[in-house]
Amino acid sequence: MSKLFTQQGWRRTAAFNVVLACICDVILIILLIISLSQPGASLAHPSIIFEGSCTTSSRLNITLHLLINVVSTAVLASSNFFMQILSAPSRDEIDRAHGWLRSVDIGIPSIGNLSHVSRLKASSWLILLATSLPIHLFFNSSVFETTLQGSQWHLTLASEAFIHGAPFYPPGASLSPAGSLGPSPPGDAVSIGGYGDPVAIDEYLNPSSEVRKKIAVTAESSRSWTFMSAEQCRSEYMSCKPRVVYDDVLLILDPVSTPLGWTRSNTFSFDSSTNLSERWDPLVPPDTVNSLWFSTQCNTTRRTSSTDNDGVECINTCLGALGLDRWGFYYGDLMTLSSKPWLLEFFPAVRHHRQSLFEEGVNFNGSFNSMRVDHCLARKAESTCKVGLSNSLLLIVILSIFVKMVLGSVATWKIPFASIVTPGDAIESFIRCPDHVTQSLGSLGTLDAQEIEFGTRQHWYEVVDVGFKGTVQPRRWKESPRRFRHIVPYPTWVKSYSILLGAFALPVAGFSASATLTKQYYTYSLDRSHGVLSLYLWDQDKTPGYIAVLLLANVPQLILSLCYFSCNSLLTQIHVEKEWNSFSTLYKPLRVSYPKGQQVSSYRLQLPYRLSIPLILISILFHWLVSNAIFLYVNEGGILTNLEDKFAVSALSLISISYSPLFILILVITTPFFIIFPPLFFGFLKTEGNMVAGGWNSLVISAACHIHDTEANQDEEQVSDGNDSDDTKDPSIHCAIMEDEARYKRLRQLTRRRLKWGAMPVTMATEEPGSSEGDIVRHLGFGGEEHDISEPKTGEYYL
Repeated sequence: MSKLFTQQGWRRTAAFNVVLACICDVILIILLIISLSQPGASLAHPSIIFEGSCTTSSRLNITLHLLINVVSTAVLASSNFFMQILSAPSRDEIDRAHGWLRSVDIGIPSIGNLSHVSRLKASSWLILLATSLPIHLFFNSSVFETTLQGSQWHLTLASEAFIHGAPFYPPGASLSPAGSLGPSPPGDAVSIGGYGDPVAIDEYLNPSSEVRKKIAVTAESSRSWTFMSAEQCRSEYMSCKPRVVYDDVLLILDPVSTPLGWTRSNTFSFDSSTNLSERWDPLVPPDTVNSLWFSTQCNTTRRTSSTDNDGVECINTCLGALGLDRWGFYYGDLMTLSSKPWLLEFFPAVRHHRQSLFEEGVNFNGSFNSMRVDHCLARKAESTCKVGLSNSLLLIVILSIFVKMVLGSVATWKIPFASIVTPGDAIESFIRCPDHVTQSLGSLGTLDAQEIEFGTRQHWYEVVDVGFKGTVQPRRWKESPRRFRHIVPYPTWVKSYSILLGAFALPVAGFSASATLTKQYYTYSLDRSHGVLSLYLWDQDKTPGYIAVLLLANVPQLILSLCYFSCNSLLTQIHVEKEWNSFSTLYKPLRVSYPKGQQVSSYRLQLPYRLSIPLILISILFHWLVSNAIFLYVNEGGILTNLEDKFAVSALSLISISYSPLFILILVITTPFFIIFPPLFFGFLKTEGNMVAGGWNSLVISAACHIHDTEANQDEEQVSDGNDSDDTKDPSIHCAIMEDEARYKRLRQLTRRRLKWGAMPVTMATEEPGSSEGDIVRHLGFGGEEHDISEPKTGEYYL
């Protein structure tokens, strides 16, 4: 740890970043070990870390995702920190680029620098980028919430006396075993559709059978169930709603003959030539009042039809028992439910006026053709939700952070000290070791540098006597635009805002689509705040699979991080220019990586904490909003069917993509204020000084760092700062100017004092051809207090 605290400047910040990444990785490893120790957990199967109230699970899920986004944003910001360090060139790499009249970026994140830096730094940069992808695509989905959308429910039709202890005889006065109609041969359990799951008639003879127990439990407990009017009941159960709030239901029918129930002799009569009476007497006595009409187990599911393109098909296996001649419908269809009293025509034979639909020998009393549903009693569903942890995804994230930690350690302790990380490092290097490529180009600005770079490529040293150097002429000073939006190159603005506006268009389009998606065949709403996108957008016959859904749900996280890096780069470039321009207004020390004399250092690279910390907090907020706007949706309960790719949480679980219109709307509202407008606001600010623009451009910096000695400063006594012999970390110790030891020491001493940029006298006056007599040429560049520096004036000539 002693080595950690002895680091200087940004290296100390880098060391703390490495330590924090190590702590995060250790914590995640401990969580993974605990998760894998749970019963049934493995890398291939997720662990359930919470099971209970859906309200609690929702809060826990939101909290965990907030923590995940704090960690992921911190790791990615740290990665961006190291990527900027790795893209920082050394002086030798800058000189090679200048040899071809190419500039490199100083003090800002730069992809273009990768072609100029060493293979080690470029490779490490690319690995850091690659290891960011799993964090974007997998970390948020490593923790997920399962939603219970039940499909199973039990339907009972009975009289009011049923719930008050009146006798009942299964399968009921309708003589219809579950799943079939009317008297049927013993052992048969043939489903005709719309009347629930089939049960063999022999099951009703066994008092300990599950079907008998279910009916008995309903009779005993239904008095405490929730009261529903007939209209509410019809809307709730003659639909494709999942069983979330209510599951089992008891329909209270209004018998015609007696309020206690029905007698078999009044409802049915059997031909004497049949043995139906002998078959049914043990089950339903002919003259005893039966308070039960019918009972069955129902199932409601949704599935996307692979043969029809009309929409999401809803299957309700008890629609026939509720009086409809269908057991499924397309969810996009609106079921017309009359507000009149609910008159239930139970038998299809009655609805179709065909007695032949009954078994031969069975005669039905027509006075029971229609029975009024008085009200319903519905049982509250047990709402149980889970929060799960995907062990395989967490392992991938852990490995990614570990690789970042290793590369961060390399950047902190192994990258050569000669790397020029800050603009102050570059100014110090170019003053102590002037670059002959930019000699006498003190008025060179960013636009001039771009014109030079986009010209014909020819190595400078091959044309040094007849080319670039020979064409240098004094130039008349013209005040440059002072707003940052003019100083930062327009291609940079276009590139950044193409990303930002393109990303902003996604939530705008998403919110517009969410208003209509629930009416289209490929989506449906689960409740008032969320919707689920069908996986059949890709193929009508198969799902894209868990991995495809996982990637698609997290692509917005990747786009958001791209927006963060764009904003960070743009604001960094603006602040570099602000720091660069401040040298034209006052004498100030250089901010360098390894300070000497009056030089200063800072733990940051370039962007000050008053900007970088809010930017990180905004990134955390928006990553969290995006994780709640579109996310993995894990459904349990069996409401969704016909999906081949199952998610291994439970036997009836599957995975899809869910979206929240509320959070999408929040993104639409907040994105302009926190992402789109801030860079524009800084772009309209003005620089304070009158100086050449381009403080991030190595050619511009180099051109401003040629010191012209005057007689005064040549004879000035040098004051030692006690560090004259310490050049082991100096990026320019191999400079040719070191042959002139006295001048080298003067320049080194100058970089360790306060500097200012402006116009200063040169040893010889130069006149531009065609200029009027007396137009004295002065030099533009950095100098000390002894150089008589003044602000350049419009119309005068400068080198």
